[in-house]
Amino acid sequence: MRAQGEAFRLNKRFAGRTPGALDFDDVAMALGVLVISHGVSGASARLVRGKEGGRIRLNPKIREEGARRFAIGHELGHWLMHESESQMFVCSASDLRDYRESPLEAEANYFSSELLMPTGLFRPLMEKADPDLSLIKEWATLFRASLTATTLRFIRDSKHDCIAASIKNGIVEWSWKKSDGRRVWLHRKQQIEPGSLAWELHQGRCVPDKMEVVDSAAWFRHLPFRFSGEVQEQSISMTSYNAIFTLLWIS
Repeated sequence: MRAQGEAFRLNKRFAGRTPGALDFDDVAMALGVLVISHGVSGASARLVRGKEGGRIRLNPKIREEGARRFAIGHELGHWLMHESESQMFVCSASDLRDYRESPLEAEANYFSSELLMPTGLFRPLMEKADPDLSLIKEWATLFRASLTATTLRFIRDSKHDCIAASIKNGIVEWSWKKSDGRRVWLHRKQQIEPGSLAWELHQGRCVPDKMEVVDSAAWFRHLPFRFSGEVQEQSISMTSYNAIFTLLWIS
């Protein structure tokens, strides 16, 4: 894909030979783009292309380094690949998770993901790994990426069938699944139910820090058919986001 090729060339140009080596602010500056960590609200990031270069403005609420780096990488993807499409991109949090709906946003996300986690460095770590948020968190730290971006990258490249979900106030805020996985899904605004580890966390209870087999009906009762597969779940509290992050492993 073009996005991965552009990111590969950029990593090679700036000698990104080890995980987390690139300073995205410096890379942006070298490309003629200034990164400003304020000046946009109601969106995650905005890119404006001008005669004397570009400006990336980030929402000041983005404080986590990995999320900030991904947002910069996403806008640099627009900068390098989409000049003929628009001179301004305003990107929401959902745009930064879009790998399917909008071709431009998806391409910018593939670019950012590859820039953060180059295939040659990331795939050897994960290709034989089972789904495990503890391990994914280690990779996120290594690559200076967010847990969300690293989890979505793992799901895309893994042989395992997984769904990631963010839960707030007992409701599925968003979910993301493997595109060629089994025909199961979570609804946005779906309530979590007893029988899931996420529900236990929401009730303030302790849960195992590893994958556990759970009742599939706790997650897939809404499906228009009876789901007979096994579901394993790992859920963790994301206190800084007042949310629960869940990884489901389906077989």
